[in-house]
Amino acid sequence: MYNPLVTGITELNDDELLAKINELNSKMGQASSAGMFSAISQMVVILNEYQDEMDRRHRKALEEGAEKFDELIDVNKNR
Repeated sequence: MYNPLVTGITELNDDELLAKINELNSKMGQASSAGMFSAISQMVVILNEYQDEMDRRHRKALEEGAEKFDELIDVNKNR
């Protein structure tokens, strides 16, 4: 799902994004303790967007790292 009120995720650096995820997890715990289950469902949508962005960044970093080391790793290419 998508929440139109969440904007500017891509402009956040990794530390800011992680801080948002941690803050939202904390708020979800508080809402759960207070029995505010409808608010939790909205927070889950936002949390999923933040986590999707973090996952996208991790995949991109892995792909870039793999490209850097493709030429360095020679496993049975010469056989």
